[in-house]
Amino acid sequence: MRCDVVHKRAGSRASAGCAERVSEQARPRRLQVVVLSSLLFLQVTPLDAATLQEAEARQTEAEASQAALLSPTSYLRGTEALQQARARAGGTSRQQSIDAALSAFDAALDTAAIAREVFTEALASRVAANRAEAFRLAATDWARAEKTFNAAVKALERGTLSAAEQRGGDAMELYQAAELSAVKARYLGAARNAILNAEQARAERFAPRSLLRAQELLSRAETALDKDRSMTTDAAALAEDAAYHARLAVYIAGQAQRVRAKEATVEDLILENQAVVGRLAETAGTSDDFSAGYATPEAELRSQLERLPVLESELEQSRRQVAGLEDEIRELDQRLGSASSERRDLMRRVEANARVREQFAVVETLFDPEQAVVLRNGNDLILRMVGLRFPSGSARLDDQARALLNRLENAIDIFPRCQVRVEGHTDSSGRPQLNQTLSQKRAKAVADYLVETTGIQEFRVQAAGYGDSRPVTSNRTREGRAQNRRIDIVIVPRLNEGS
Repeated sequence: MRCDVVHKRAGSRASAGCAERVSEQARPRRLQVVVLSSLLFLQVTPLDAATLQEAEARQTEAEASQAALLSPTSYLRGTEALQQARARAGGTSRQQSIDAALSAFDAALDTAAIAREVFTEALASRVAANRAEAFRLAATDWARAEKTFNAAVKALERGTLSAAEQRGGDAMELYQAAELSAVKARYLGAARNAILNAEQARAERFAPRSLLRAQELLSRAETALDKDRSMTTDAAALAEDAAYHARLAVYIAGQAQRVRAKEATVEDLILENQAVVGRLAETAGTSDDFSAGYATPEAELRSQLERLPVLESELEQSRRQVAGLEDEIRELDQRLGSASSERRDLMRRVEANARVREQFAVVETLFDPEQAVVLRNGNDLILRMVGLRFPSGSARLDDQARALLNRLENAIDIFPRCQVRVEGHTDSSGRPQLNQTLSQKRAKAVADYLVETTGIQEFRVQAAGYGDSRPVTSNRTREGRAQNRRIDIVIVPRLNEGS
C-alpha cells in the first residue's frame, strides 16, 4: 500500500512519501513510526518570518481540509494564536503569534492528511450517515458515533496508531448504525406511530388480527432495510400497508368498545355499514340486497367502477367520431352528391361502428362480473379476466383457469377475422425485470391455450407482457395490487373487411 505523509512545511510545504512497498504485517508499525515522527518534527522545526495574511490563508486551507474535525487540537491552537496576533499591534510578540499560528495550522494540515488515510472507511460512513440526516432522525446514535470518532482522532494526535485505528473502526460501525436508524425513522416512523396508537387503543384485545398484520408488515419493512438500506421503495410500501392495518385496528377496536360499553349492538354496526354501501349502490343503480351479505352488491359496484374510466373515454371518442363523420358527410354532399362512392364508404364505416356496439353488447352477456369485465376502447374490445388467477410466481394454468378461457371461444367467434392480443400485467411487488418476465410468460401461456383450443390461427394471436408498467389503480393497497395482477384479452375487429 502506498502512503503519502507530509513531514514539514517552512514557508512552502515539502512532502515526503513512502516510495517502497510495505508488507501488510509491517504496515501498522511503519505507519505508527511515521505518524509519531511527523507530529514531533512539526512541533520542533522553526518557521521563517511570515505575515498575518499568510497565517489567515493557512487557516483557510486547514478549514478546507477538515482540520477542525481531523486535527482539532492543532487547529484550535492555531486559531488561538491567530487571534492573539490580530490583537497585538506589532513587534516581536505579534510575529511570535503569527509563527505559532502557522506552525499549528501546518501540523493540523499534516495530521488531517494522515487521518484521511487512517479513517477512510469511518469518514465515508460519516458522510453517508450525515446524508441520511442521522444527526436529526437518530440523534442519540449520531452523538455516540461522533464521540467515538473524536476519541479516535485524539488518539491519532497523540501518536497511538493502534488505538486510533481501533476506535476508527468502532466509529465506522456506529455511523452505519446511525444511518440505518435514520433511514428507518424516515420511512417507518409513521407506521410505528400508527401501531403505537393501535396498541394504546387496546387493539391487541379487540382487533388482534389487524394489529398483528400491521406488526408483521412493519417487521418485513425493517428486515428489507436491514438487508439493503437502499431498498426504500419496497420498505415504504410495506410501511404504508402496516400503517393502514394499524389504523383499521384502531377503528375496529373503537367499534368493539362501543358494543362492550353497550353504546351499540352488533346488529347496529352491521346495519350502519350496510346503509353506507346501500347509498353507494343506489347512486350507482346496482343491487342493495344484503340478505346474503355483501358479495352481490360488491361485485356489481366493482364492475360499474371499473367501467367508468373506459366509458368516459369511449363517450368522448364517440362524440369526436360523430362530429367528424357529420363534417365529412356534409363535405361529401356538397362535393359529390348523395350517391357518391365516398359517401357509401362512409356510411359503411358508420354501420360498422354500430355493428361493433351490438357485438360488444352480446359479449357482455357471456361473462359474469366475477369472471370478466367487458370494456371498450374505441372499436377494440377488452376482456379483463378478473377471474383468471395464477399461482404466485407461476405461469401455469390450472383447471379453473382453463374453464374460464374456454368461454373466450364464443367471444372471439363474434368477431370473424379479428386480431387477438393477450396482455399480461403484474403489480409493483418485486423487481421490475422479474415482473416483466413473469407477465410475458403468463400472456404466452394464455395465447398458446387459445390457439390450441379455439381453432384461431396462430398468426392472429399475439402475447405481450408489460410487467408493472401499466397499473389500473394504485399499488399501495392489497386490493389495488390484486386488480393490477391481471390478463387482458384485447379483440381488434377488422372493420374494413366486414367483421
